[in-house]
Amino acid sequence: MPYDHDLPVTRALAEYIAGADLKTLPSAAIEAAKVAILDGLGCLAAGSLEPAPSIARAALGDQPSGSCTVIGTTVPASPATAALLNGIALHALDFEVQGMPPAHGTSSILPGVLALSERYGVAPGRAVLAFVIGWQVQQRMRTAARDSGFRGFHPPGVVGPLSAAAACAVVLGLSADQVAGAIGLAASRTGGLFANNGTMAKPTHPGNAARAGVESALLAAGGMSGNKRILEMPGGHFETFFDDRFRPAEVLGGLEKYAIIDPGFTIKRYPAEIYMQWVIEACRQLRQKPGFDLDAAAEVIVEPPVFRAALSRPRPVSGLDGKFSYEYAAAVGLSQDEVIIASFDDETAFSDPVQRLLPRVRLVHNPDIPQTLDAMWARVTLKLADGTELAARCDRFPGCPERPMTREQRHRKVVDCLTTGGLAVSEAHGLIAQVERLETLPSWGPILELLSRAGHPDPRPHEPAAAGMKRRA
Repeated sequence: MPYDHDLPVTRALAEYIAGADLKTLPSAAIEAAKVAILDGLGCLAAGSLEPAPSIARAALGDQPSGSCTVIGTTVPASPATAALLNGIALHALDFEVQGMPPAHGTSSILPGVLALSERYGVAPGRAVLAFVIGWQVQQRMRTAARDSGFRGFHPPGVVGPLSAAAACAVVLGLSADQVAGAIGLAASRTGGLFANNGTMAKPTHPGNAARAGVESALLAAGGMSGNKRILEMPGGHFETFFDDRFRPAEVLGGLEKYAIIDPGFTIKRYPAEIYMQWVIEACRQLRQKPGFDLDAAAEVIVEPPVFRAALSRPRPVSGLDGKFSYEYAAAVGLSQDEVIIASFDDETAFSDPVQRLLPRVRLVHNPDIPQTLDAMWARVTLKLADGTELAARCDRFPGCPERPMTREQRHRKVVDCLTTGGLAVSEAHGLIAQVERLETLPSWGPILELLSRAGHPDPRPHEPAAAGMKRRA
């Protein structure tokens, strides 16, 4: 994928995107993309049942003249609307894989790639390429901004529209000039406030990114263009969103290696914000300690991986709000036999065990904890009424690149999500088999046919559902 380092950033990125070729992708990048895509399809099926996507489909999805599949309804939609609605559903559980640094790439990139591939009959192999290139754009910008403040904006709202536009441009086969114009258009669709995390607005951030990517690419293909130097120019994207710690040279400087391989991504074991993974895993370890007695708990001390005021919510107002609360993560991690999708519904949030434990949880800032995903850790200490202290530390949770899930563990998560969404177990395994050879398939038809059956909360009576992630009946 040739590009000129001496060109302005926007133009050099556009040439890189326009030059994308599946034949040049290393097999490791293809395999990693399929892992992320498969995880995303599972999250899409399970997430389609959540309130936010259900409301969005009812309010925005009535477009019977469309041609693209929207999971959770039999009513097709335009590519842009399908990307929006599927993006909201995919991110609704906050359960998808997470880039390093974090950016929620799957829900920003995959829905638009799916919609345009279905609309224009594009083979899945090109969709794999598009996903990898979108991930590249996303992660290079996030890496360049790793030390920079986001001024209160949520990363998928800032970089998501650009990565989605890049991926959609690959699907459509746009020229470098058209890609530069699409980036200019997408840059004016960026935003998303971090303060909306814990509300139904949060999944609209990647949903809007997916829609912006589709619309920007289609508009550019039709001859419309935004500023073709939008990233680097005064008043442009970089200057508007980032402070002086942003490293613009690193946007292009890492394109020679594939971010989806190195540093890769984390696969979430629990359906909650990324930093909650360490806390919950430490709590699961603590439950296995001899002498563990939650009824005798006097205090729970949490040393979180990232000490951030927005992630301290001692009295979350809902299970959804609890996905962004260290206190709630500790309460469910210690009080629940399993931490599953239903652990973050209101029934669990306002249950007696969780409500009794929440006031006993105290956060402590530990400045010795490194602040990078590959090195951070968390510790949870349980103080009992008799003075006994039990502690557990989580350095790497299963799903981190340094502690990867096995293929069986990954597939178990996907099956749980797909059957939660309403597929039968055999259908879930059939979808997994299709995605594992995605780059060789002639069309998305078989996958979309299976996925379109999601959106039904109860498993089919003739076949038992997989255990683990199930929502309560």
